[in-house]
Amino acid sequence: MKTKNLKPHRLLLILSLGMALSASAQSIQNPATAAPPDPASADPGPGLVGLSSTELSVGYQRQEGTPRDLRDFEFISTGPAYTEGILGMTGNFRYDYLGGSAGGYSDHRNEAMLGGTAFLMEPWGKPFLTGDAGMAWQVAGGTSRKGFAYTLDAGVEFQVTRDLDLAPFVEYQAEPHLYNHSPLADFPDHLAEFGVKATYRLTGAWRVSLSADIDQHSAKDLGLRAGLAYRF
Repeated sequence: MKTKNLKPHRLLLILSLGMALSASAQSIQNPATAAPPDPASADPGPGLVGLSSTELSVGYQRQEGTPRDLRDFEFISTGPAYTEGILGMTGNFRYDYLGGSAGGYSDHRNEAMLGGTAFLMEPWGKPFLTGDAGMAWQVAGGTSRKGFAYTLDAGVEFQVTRDLDLAPFVEYQAEPHLYNHSPLADFPDHLAEFGVKATYRLTGAWRVSLSADIDQHSAKDLGLRAGLAYRF
């Protein structure tokens, strides 16, 4: 039986190859040294801030003016426009119908607006700021008017559990040219609301929400809203 002596440079080559194979195997077995997962595959949570979604909601508003009881139907569609690090922005479309009856009149207001939402993706939550602007059409007390309208929203979306988010918010809405206070109709043309919205994830794509708010006019002016949303 013959034996051969390995030359030093061949021995170093074999040892180097063995060490490389060993390191490769350890990186596969040890997740800590593996490449981080793709952020796109991470769970975005049950909230809707920063996601592509559509939401349809029905609201009830109790106010001291006339009409006293208001019905509110709202449709919102959003889509991502920009993301860089923890900063993001979405584009928004909002349609809102507000209506009530008083003094033999059926009063209503329609709004159609475009805008955007800027937000930060922090470990503790998502602070956000929304601005929308467009047109409003109103019939109140037998008088028809139309004009410019805008809405500003600010808040923070917190994830409470795996499938539940809470978002305290402040909303200011204005229709400067739709002023129409009279004994027959009182639709405020400037209104600030303070509330909280709860969003619960039913499945990967479907969410339900419930929100409550009061306005700056009276603590008795209570608003409730329930919604259904689909995330793309």
